[in-house]
Amino acid sequence: MRWTVPDTAQSITFALRGDIDGLKDLFGRGLASPSDWALYSGMHQYKTVQFLISQGVHVDDESYEHVFDFGFRKKCSNTELAALECVRCSRGNDWIEEQHFPLLHQIIFGISPRSLAAVLKEHPDAVHAKDAKGRTALDWATARAQLSHMRLLIEHNSNVNAMDATGRSTILHAVDSHNVEAVHMLLEAGANPDPKVPEGLFRSSPLKAASFGGLEEMVKLLLRSGAGIDVYNPEGQTALHAAVITQNVEFHNSHAVLKLFVDRRYEHVTAAHVTGPQVLGVIAEHADVKTMSIIASSLLLKLSLNGGVDGFVAGCEILLERRDYDEKLSHAFEELLSSIAIAKEEAAASWTADGDVRPGLLHHLSADSSFCEEL
Repeated sequence: MRWTVPDTAQSITFALRGDIDGLKDLFGRGLASPSDWALYSGMHQYKTVQFLISQGVHVDDESYEHVFDFGFRKKCSNTELAALECVRCSRGNDWIEEQHFPLLHQIIFGISPRSLAAVLKEHPDAVHAKDAKGRTALDWATARAQLSHMRLLIEHNSNVNAMDATGRSTILHAVDSHNVEAVHMLLEAGANPDPKVPEGLFRSSPLKAASFGGLEEMVKLLLRSGAGIDVYNPEGQTALHAAVITQNVEFHNSHAVLKLFVDRRYEHVTAAHVTGPQVLGVIAEHADVKTMSIIASSLLLKLSLNGGVDGFVAGCEILLERRDYDEKLSHAFEELLSSIAIAKEEAAASWTADGDVRPGLLHHLSADSSFCEEL
């Protein structure tokens, strides 16, 4: 029997990190099985891919598509592509032929030697042509961070808010390219920083994707353009969840990304209540000592963490199950829980009879933000 495993599963985290020993541990304890979930370890972790296949993982359609997709988006090196031959050659299909790439797409890939400018001059409406998965030439140029091609296509009125059949928007292609200028170019051309994904499709918001990648400058750019911090993905997570989880996926600058969110949350204060994502369980499962310290420094974020005694107990139980559990981690989590409790007690005494926040509390909430003017 096969079933879908959520992105939050520990097996997925280990696979994305290339933690083969962690996967072996889960398999050995019966907490995960190679036959239970699709090959899903990120194309850069090709040794993990090879390990999973050696353990009997089925090469599903999505994984097969991912390898070619990563290759054509220039997310794989030649070494990685060669190592992933075990996936690419797992069936007799001709992936390129199946995509039905129009001429502009072929020019973007370098398959056709023709000039993009010349073809656009002759056939300006070609910018609207899509391949079999609904991707435009601008989508592919953006995914590959081919900025000169992007400019030409945008100048010829290519849709900057396109979305393919899988729910991936042009702006999400830009985020996935890790190229800040590509994101800036699209936003300047009118791209929506929070495109709505149709029901039934599963895509994270551009901000969450940038957060998970630890892309601080890109996160700043998206925030300035109005991207919502509290937009939930299909897994019920926000960009803030991603910033917390990212600490254990070992991306650079992830603490800086978390600090951006912590400092920006003062804007969500209303006269009646303080709201925010419920991330205590995520913190217990993924956050490192520095992450807990950053969260503990934010009064508003502490006020948004609900759960009461039961939530605190559950968080402690989750923490004890971590493979990296030690006294420093335990102390940091206890300090965080203590500071949350104190913050809530002090806040409870700060509401007026009409349900408004007293000026003193608002002062502390605003003072909690050191980046507010910059953003």
